[in-house]
Amino acid sequence: ASALICNALNEIDLKDCADKYSTTTTTSSNNSRKSGEEKKGGESTRHPFVGLVDHVSVMPILTSQHPITSNDHDDDDDDDNNSSDNLTKQCKAAAANAARVIGSRMSATNLVNVHYYGMACPENTPLATVRREQTSFFESGGAMMGVSSTKERNGTTSTTAVQQKKVAWKGDTTIGSPVEFVENFNIRLTSNVDFDRAKTLTQFLRGRNMEKRGYGVAGVEALTLPYARDTSEGGNVYEVACNLTTPKEGSADEIRLQLAKWIDRQRQELSGNRDGGGVTEDDGDAGKFNYEYFVEDAYTVGTTEEQCMRVLSGKRMEAEDIRSGTVFWEDYDK
Repeated sequence: ASALICNALNEIDLKDCADKYSTTTTTSSNNSRKSGEEKKGGESTRHPFVGLVDHVSVMPILTSQHPITSNDHDDDDDDDNNSSDNLTKQCKAAAANAARVIGSRMSATNLVNVHYYGMACPENTPLATVRREQTSFFESGGAMMGVSSTKERNGTTSTTAVQQKKVAWKGDTTIGSPVEFVENFNIRLTSNVDFDRAKTLTQFLRGRNMEKRGYGVAGVEALTLPYARDTSEGGNVYEVACNLTTPKEGSADEIRLQLAKWIDRQRQELSGNRDGGGVTEDDGDAGKFNYEYFVEDAYTVGTTEEQCMRVLSGKRMEAEDIRSGTVFWEDYDK
């Protein structure tokens, strides 16, 4: 993995992107004064990133079905639990060590600044904190649209800290190992949903709001981003990108349930049944404000732990799929 990444760092010319990256880090304070609706061009509509290799994640696979060997004592629950705990510790340690090895080899190229997070750093600092405090991630691309609220919440931004660091030619890289396998889920909204309304969904899904506000999904980190595309494909809209840091508790199904509750709230507000709100002539009746009115698509992004487990047992699964007449990879092509 480190060889592939380092070869890419050496071979890919990032001059144009590096210029844009440099501009972002030095002018983000000025740019942040403009709202997302006012900014034009690619800078405000691209996905936020801080370098050519923005993020490397080495994730442990810790399912409830630990591969206990035949040498374990099946008749002794304590031994089974100890074996399972030891395996978990070994898996986490291996993931953290792999992340540090890859990071050290990337650092040796002198092309990127490497920032460790999770189990790969001594403080086990979460990815979001590292991005906020050590990089310009939340002040780049579409994430700049929410920088004002970040300033209000934290009192400062990462700009000063970033400017004090040496800007590497090909940017920064965050690399680490989360405590659990992190899954991703995106909700692409329709053109009926403006930026302010999209932000309410982001708040509605964030796990940190569960205790104080009474809504959210456990372990979910969410960010409101622009989704840029040609007018022929529907034009620019917004999406809510979610990290599921504890997917066994806060799963994709839980996000869908919370999304349904959010839609119900929007329907009530737009229909004039909540907080004295009104409805315009163009809005029509409440039946118009269904799922399709607000949401284009809601879908899992990238790889899940279940998919990894199936791949790791690929030989056995392949034989079963051949016998059953199904093709293994077609299930996960999307």
